[in-house]
Amino acid sequence: MKIVFLGEDSFSATVVESLVSDGHQILAVFCPVYDNQIYARLKRTCENNNIPFHRIKEINSSEVESLIRKLNPELISVCHFQQVLKQNIIKIPSRGCINLHPSLLPLYRGLSPQHWPIINGDKETGITVHVINEGIDSGDIILQHKIPIEPDMYVADLQLKMLRVYKYIVKDAISLLIKKDFKLTPQDPQEGSYYGRLKEKHCLIDLNKRCIDAYNLVRGVSKPYMGARISDYRIWEASIASEELNQRIQSDFKDNDIYFDSRYGAFIKFDDGTLLINKYDKINE
Repeated sequence: MKIVFLGEDSFSATVVESLVSDGHQILAVFCPVYDNQIYARLKRTCENNNIPFHRIKEINSSEVESLIRKLNPELISVCHFQQVLKQNIIKIPSRGCINLHPSLLPLYRGLSPQHWPIINGDKETGITVHVINEGIDSGDIILQHKIPIEPDMYVADLQLKMLRVYKYIVKDAISLLIKKDFKLTPQDPQEGSYYGRLKEKHCLIDLNKRCIDAYNLVRGVSKPYMGARISDYRIWEASIASEELNQRIQSDFKDNDIYFDSRYGAFIKFDDGTLLINKYDKINE
């Protein structure tokens, strides 16, 4: 199939590689302009496969629309592309547009969907390939793959598991899409959830919440991201204290706070438990 691909990072590159290996013709790749090197692997993948690579400011611009029309794609495939397609682009390919979204839609529509399920303490998440409409991750579902979230799983661990699925899920979705008897699964607009971009304010540890909430936050925003913050510290790895150790700390320390103690090491005390700090950095501002 003749495909125009929209992406911006190493995850996108994995999907491009899978489509090329499956025999699809990638006519061009379009990537937003950022002030970083997030696109480096995607660009290198295009160079290695002789695929035209375009960095653009706005996907819905008349210039980009004209270029895509000249390419005359059968399908537009999207992965980790943060600009929302409008009808002038959606209507170009004869077989429509599809998107890979790293959550089990309709849950976690929007941005940062790899972080929020861990932060919220979910037991599972997954990946969805869906048809693109003018909504935000609201189009009919083609294919989904579920991924369990283990109690000690950090966001980087989850991404590694997702990356393995990225190697085949889009090409499998395309195979389903071209079958005459295949039926899409509509999303209920009244169900699910929407989240915005993960920001610094979301990474602050709240001493009034539960210990498990802080533990989930640490796992959900750890490296290579911002890290959970308390006072002047970034917490990268943590574990929940045993019941026996927590009882001793609760007895010895009254206030909820971060402590560095010669007996217990670094920890954060909450009303209902203690979070042991395994890796952290002091913030120099």
